Amino acid sequence: MKLQIIHIKKESMGMFLATLALSCSLLLTTSCDGDVFNVNADPFKGQTYTNILNSPISTYLSEEEDFSEYVGILNTCDMFNALNQSSNGTSFTAFAPTNAAMREFYQRRGVSSFQELGNDYLRQFVLFHTVKDSILPEAFVLKDHVTNLSGDNISIEIDSVNAGQATLNDEGQVTQMGLSAYNGKIYVLSKAMTPLVETIYQRLVESGNSTIMVEAINESRWMKDLNTIQDTTYNESHQRIINKRYYTFLNVTDEVFKANGINSFADLKNKLKANDELGLTEDSLLRKYVAYHVMGNSYTTTDLGAVNGSNMTRIWGTSATSQVLTITNDTLATTEEGRLVLNASGTSALFLNSSNILAKNGYVHQLSSWLPVWEPKQTTIVWDLADFTEIKNIVGASNFQPSEPTSTEQNTRVATASCFEFEMGESGTKNKSYSDISYVTCRTNLKDANNNDRMVYNVGYMGSVSMPTPTIVKGKYRVELSIIYLTNHNFMRQQSDGNGGLLRMVFDDDDELTTYVSPYTQVSSPLPGVYTSTIFEEVNFPETASHNFKFVVLDPAASTNGNFSLQFDTITFIPIEE
Repeated sequence: MKLQIIHIKKESMGMFLATLALSCSLLLTTSCDGDVFNVNADPFKGQTYTNILNSPISTYLSEEEDFSEYVGILNTCDMFNALNQSSNGTSFTAFAPTNAAMREFYQRRGVSSFQELGNDYLRQFVLFHTVKDSILPEAFVLKDHVTNLSGDNISIEIDSVNAGQATLNDEGQVTQMGLSAYNGKIYVLSKAMTPLVETIYQRLVESGNSTIMVEAINESRWMKDLNTIQDTTYNESHQRIINKRYYTFLNVTDEVFKANGINSFADLKNKLKANDELGLTEDSLLRKYVAYHVMGNSYTTTDLGAVNGSNMTRIWGTSATSQVLTITNDTLATTEEGRLVLNASGTSALFLNSSNILAKNGYVHQLSSWLPVWEPKQTTIVWDLADFTEIKNIVGASNFQPSEPTSTEQNTRVATASCFEFEMGESGTKNKSYSDISYVTCRTNLKDANNNDRMVYNVGYMGSVSMPTPTIVKGKYRVELSIIYLTNHNFMRQQSDGNGGLLRMVFDDDDELTTYVSPYTQVSSPLPGVYTSTIFEEVNFPETASHNFKFVVLDPAASTNGNFSLQFDTITFIPIEE
């Protein structure tokens, strides 16, 4: 790679610095992330921006023949000067595909040149391949993901055999790391990434192999939801709120339908009718079937597997009312494809290796069977109290449910999330470390916390919080609450001030589903950690459904002690055998 040195005469230096200062001040008026690439606000549009040290990213790439295709893209969609920008606190990491990588990408897209892709797509391509931050290789190899200028996470898998190489999003191939440009770093790609511009619905349509399922989606009126990336609403102060949509879609291809005797959309409807035991209409059966294949939030197959690496069967809610499915980790499976079994006790299905198809609004997983609606027997349900799309929207996907403990706690107020209804106690609270309801990540001293996070409730004496549970299969359960205990909770453990965090807990405002418990008095050690308290020895749910869960704080210390907080991780429902 060449290094460009520009010699500036002494008498020209003052003019150069003044121009640079003006450019920087203009840049500071632009907004962050994707807006940095707004060409209408680009102070270097129409210029070639260089400096006395070396070339910025676009100019650097233009000096190397092996990036001529990517440079052509930058010029065509007016991104060349945008990627050359630099100001205080603004730098980039560019994942730059070589010419060979671009030609392979054209083949994948069914085109012969980038001009056939259109300027809007090319802009998204550049945004997807750019990160706002100059990432050094030694920091890059420690990351499991980065967030690009499209707002999407790019997963990182470091090659343990070939030094200096990595795989991005299971697709992009990094062959050189951290080449230095003036305004950032360049990572060379021998294979380009596919930008996330398609929704789940578009992925299904464009695949061409799921025509029966696509027709079912259209007829059941799920097309709009699966084709939506975000909604815009306004709060009481008329502030615009953008809510991203996240889904996981369990897809059945035409080939799999055919293997199950379903050769057309009409065959699918007939099969649903033949299996119906409730006398539902054809439309109702179809809506239920499609909704059964839609899960709220976005999950990889790994996410769906097990809690903290355990080998348990998990129940997952679907978008079909009061309908759930199970996912079992088969420890005897001889292949990775056979490890996770959906509805193992019913008409079962496996995740095919072609699963984990990432879309702009979630994931598509391919199934080995047609997966009819089925009600399982009771099994253990672990409810992560942070697992709401509304919380994820506020926290941001890149900071939500980290895969490892965080080096520092990230504390985000989420009380505005629509999944909650809460009331602050009349006397308020003395605790200033947390807001009324906070999402907080966990450090290594709390490594046993599910998904390395917890919810913190700080609503004062007689304050209350309510929220919907996951769908729970009818039957009797013992219910356990996992709490986070910190050293400043010791007064709660010993009840030296107040009554140990006494709570009234109730499901569906039903007196028979009500209990009173002081969970912090059940903590067995003064050491910080995750501890379990039994909150119901037995509770009976007569129907398979989601329930309203509510707790009321009955400890006066919640309004008088500055260290009082309720820090909850999960609620686990453990079946009681009849």
